[in-house]
Amino acid sequence: MLKKFIEAYNAYKINIMQRSIFYRFSLEKRGGILNPDKFLTDPWSGNPAIGKDILNNIVWKSGGESDLMALLASSTDDEFAYSFAWIRHLQAVGGNGSMRLTRSFILTFINNYRKTKAFWLHLNSWSIPIIGERLVNWMFSYSFFASGSNDSFQKIVLSSIVEQFSHLWKCYGAEPNEYARLTALKAIVACLCSMQNAQPAKIRKAIREIKGITENCLDSTGMVINRNPEDQFNMFKNLIEIRFVSKNAGIELSKQIFVDALAKMAACLRYLRLGDGKLSNLIGNGGYLSSQGLTPTRQMIDTALSVVESKNSGPVTISGFTRLATKKIILIVNTKPCHLRSQFHNPSEPGLNIFDFEASFGLCRMINRADITMLFNGLRIKIGKSAKYISQIKHERGELHFEGEVQQRSRYFDFNVQRKIAINLKSEKIRGLDTAQASAPFQAFPRFVFDRQTTIKEIHSRSVLIMHGNSGYILSIYQRSQDCELSIGQHSANSLPTVEICYPATNICDVQIAWAIESTP
Repeated sequence: MLKKFIEAYNAYKINIMQRSIFYRFSLEKRGGILNPDKFLTDPWSGNPAIGKDILNNIVWKSGGESDLMALLASSTDDEFAYSFAWIRHLQAVGGNGSMRLTRSFILTFINNYRKTKAFWLHLNSWSIPIIGERLVNWMFSYSFFASGSNDSFQKIVLSSIVEQFSHLWKCYGAEPNEYARLTALKAIVACLCSMQNAQPAKIRKAIREIKGITENCLDSTGMVINRNPEDQFNMFKNLIEIRFVSKNAGIELSKQIFVDALAKMAACLRYLRLGDGKLSNLIGNGGYLSSQGLTPTRQMIDTALSVVESKNSGPVTISGFTRLATKKIILIVNTKPCHLRSQFHNPSEPGLNIFDFEASFGLCRMINRADITMLFNGLRIKIGKSAKYISQIKHERGELHFEGEVQQRSRYFDFNVQRKIAINLKSEKIRGLDTAQASAPFQAFPRFVFDRQTTIKEIHSRSVLIMHGNSGYILSIYQRSQDCELSIGQHSANSLPTVEICYPATNICDVQIAWAIESTP
């Protein structure tokens, strides 16, 4: 309680300080305190295809457009634009055109925010994690965009880096989210290590805070507490970058965090990868850094995992996730509710928020989410914190089986839900059986949200044909307790192809349905 009071008081104090007309004058702007020769080269390789898209789109749209940052934001999203993570993609393209465009964006951004009195209120460009990402991306790519530029440009950029660093140093402590503070501390360490004069005391203070945040945010398996795979990667990436900068500056780091914890985090990331090389997104909307436009690419995940030594300490176990893998199919099941989700009325949310799964067939991510929805009196039911749930995996008759059950008892409504999934070890086939029982009439239906690259081609009463490139897959109902129908639509949040197995609104208290997804001959 005392800790929360202190955090609230600090946030209030900093908010009052920022609103002062003298705050801007208190920020350090002397670019000369930095030594750009100490800036490191970006350890992450960019994607030239994305760089060419940015370059071509901007050249095509730029007629009469004066606000280049707004133009870039309209082409991607605000957070990605203002974090400047896209610089590495232009760097991968190379050439004078990429360098000139990057300089134009940076100058436009600096001129825009320096004209704004309350720049820190613009969260799409001035939130704590976005500033942290932006500073590190500028410093890592400095040799690319500043090479051959005039002294005036370099002075402006260095002055802006110092100004933003000064703002971070004053304000990051009031940021309530620890993932955001870690990103800020990453930038702070990078700036401190690049000073003309050594700052050992400040660096040690920042490293101690990083250690404390990491210990608070990770469980014993190395998974982030909020169980968001994208936050897992972004925290992993932050720690790698902090280690990269600190080791180059000769800073001593904690083996417990920067060796042991990183190895555990890497094992969790490998566990949560699907056949396309990207991470699970089952808890994607519940994360923090993932909501800041910092979604990792397969290339970045490969690079990050390659620089961390793995420790073979037996099978990986992660609280709340189960992974079923054969030579042809990878399936990840959410076996523990995530209570960081939004409210009932959000149609993009999963139904019960337990035993959802996503699956890849070979290199193709086919299912983004397969969940079970229950409606009672027209309201979406969600798992409460008092619910009991169990799950297990077993091998049987050439198949890999998952079985999960959840029971919830409340004052008004009791229910029991079971989901059984079987994957054939040789063929591309998934079978499932969903059962729901309740103390009062309800509606229930399984929902399958397919990947953006899929299309629904043929629709029949009990089956649909889904195409992913040249490969075809059939979702079929082959057992049902009473009449039901397939409903085809679009997932409301991302306009993804969606199939629901719907029961009519009748007075039922017991539902069972079996389904299968398999590749076509």
